[in-house]
Amino acid sequence: MDQPAPPAAPAPAHRLTPDQLTALALGADPERLSLVQLYVGLRGRIPRRTYWLHGVLSLLLLGIVVNGLLDIANVDNDTAAKLVNLAFLWPLIAVSAKRQHDFNFSAWWALVHFVPVFGSLVLLAVDGAVPGTHGPNRFGPDPREALARARVNSGR
Repeated sequence: MDQPAPPAAPAPAHRLTPDQLTALALGADPERLSLVQLYVGLRGRIPRRTYWLHGVLSLLLLGIVVNGLLDIANVDNDTAAKLVNLAFLWPLIAVSAKRQHDFNFSAWWALVHFVPVFGSLVLLAVDGAVPGTHGPNRFGPDPREALARARVNSGR
């Protein structure tokens, strides 16, 4: 009788992709991470670098591209701008919540984005500048420690 194959061992750290490293930072299984977890889920912690790269720059560039495409298509700018802002609101809140978890704040603080103009500017400054708590906190393991271990194991 054939025995079922044992579950595959996780990939060695030197083979981890950037998405898998982000999964480690979120305290997730590196084999199952998707950007959906980053942009939709509210659990876990992310370091400042992930916040700036995935939360600010990626969403900003995508917003510019979408607005450019809408201009090319001659779509009414007021309506289009409102729809684009609405579409980007949840990913912005999800990434901000994970960033606030990193410095041991509740995700409820992400709702400050709803304060017109100043709310998003304040959270951009706080989320992008405040260092996370060292070591695990009530929201999960320290993402920098997971990334540092992965880098050491990969020889970087």
